[in-house]
Amino acid sequence: MRAAVPVLLALLVAGCAQPPRPGFGDVVRVCDGAGCRDQPKVSLAGPQELDRSTQRQQDPDAYRGEPVAALRSAAEGGDAGAAYRLGQAHEAGAGGLPRSTAQAARWYGAAAEAGMPFAAFRLARLVEQGAAPGGRARAVQLYAAAAGGGVAQAAHNLGVMALEGRGLPRDPAEAFRWFTQAAENGVPESQYNLALMYFRGEGTPRQPYEAIRWMRRAGENGVLPAQLALGRLTMTGLEEQGQDMQEAQSWLSMAAARGDAEAKRLLPGVTRAAQADRDAYQAWQRQYALQVAATRGYWAAMTYWSTLALPPVLFVRTW
Repeated sequence: MRAAVPVLLALLVAGCAQPPRPGFGDVVRVCDGAGCRDQPKVSLAGPQELDRSTQRQQDPDAYRGEPVAALRSAAEGGDAGAAYRLGQAHEAGAGGLPRSTAQAARWYGAAAEAGMPFAAFRLARLVEQGAAPGGRARAVQLYAAAAGGGVAQAAHNLGVMALEGRGLPRDPAEAFRWFTQAAENGVPESQYNLALMYFRGEGTPRQPYEAIRWMRRAGENGVLPAQLALGRLTMTGLEEQGQDMQEAQSWLSMAAARGDAEAKRLLPGVTRAAQADRDAYQAWQRQYALQVAATRGYWAAMTYWSTLALPPVLFVRTW
């Protein structure tokens, strides 16, 4: 029987032998004891992988410390990925290069014209900041190209510009559309903005339940103002959300651990309430329920998150 095992493995490998396939197709070749078959990639993903709103999007072509001489040679030969990484090195002053937004814009432009959406996003940021020519109209065009190519942070920035009337006509409904696109693709700051729009009925019909749902997602993804807002909300209750001292303690603990002064002020009392016996717990609930107007006012006064940049270029060189 032992001799049959290598034979079986050889047959499976031979049965799976296929001409080279592009690395970004919609199907993959799966081989097991039942044979080989083409299977859609989406069917292999677990539930967590399918929910893009739980993970912040990463730049797959971020500069990782490649020698800039090699990048320059490849970029001058038409390699868009090398041009993009060279632009990042220039912007960050990495690889022995001096910082130069002009050179960064030059190479980002070459990569963006070749269809690299993250390059369009980084160039849009330089243009919006006045570090590259074109003004807000060009920044909007570049952000739109990046968002169309799947860069969720670009959709967020378009949402901010539409909400503020900066480079675009002020249009809360358009802002809501962009924030929804970004929120569903893992931008916590858009999740936070979307929650506020639902709560206020700005750009969309007012839906407090959706506001709480998206604020929870923002808080889970690390947005400090969302954590404080949820702590206050569950402490006093408001509309659809009832009081829950244990949950309030959890959210306020997150915010306090990150240094928020208001969370530190509220946390001791909420902790005592969460740990109290039934009669004392109900007394604490009645006391905090008197502060519901303050919670409503706090949510009404929260400010929208502004435009985003990609994280700074950081790398660990391993060669």
